[in-house]
Amino acid sequence: MTAAPPEDLDALTTHIAERLRGAADSRKGPWRTPVLSTVGAGGPNARVVVIRSIEPAARRIEIFTDSRSAKLAEITADPRVALTFWDPDAHEQLRIAAVARTVEDTALVDARWEAIGPVGQALYGDGPAAETRGRFVVIEAVWSLWDWLWIGATPHRRARITWERGAPQGRWIAP
Repeated sequence: MTAAPPEDLDALTTHIAERLRGAADSRKGPWRTPVLSTVGAGGPNARVVVIRSIEPAARRIEIFTDSRSAKLAEITADPRVALTFWDPDAHEQLRIAAVARTVEDTALVDARWEAIGPVGQALYGDGPAAETRGRFVVIEAVWSLWDWLWIGATPHRRARITWERGAPQGRWIAP
């Protein structure tokens, strides 16, 4: 078991931002593959995604998807999404409420496409080595809320951090 997270809300906000940065930087990090939840015509849908980039100062998370995926149609129809991160070793859960959209910056999307290389590019084709650049979509989600829970001890600790006025505003809440 890892050490207890900070008890000060400002320090906790920094701790969470560092964990999120690590999700994008470490292929094996527990927060690398959160569950993305969207709302479709038939109700809620959830699936595991891979975090590709995180910019805490901009409150921005980036994931990639195929233009044929249901998640893209669902985000287009209703951009409100949730991401749920879980680390079983640290006993930490983070739920993020965000608004998602496709990235239209062609230069950024081209750079991401090049960065995934031939193996990643093949995922967007109809078979091995049949990549199709036109199916590659970058989605960014900009968060407005973190709901953090630590169940590493009794009592559990839970905090809610919002960005209603630009700067993070945190408060402790009861689980």
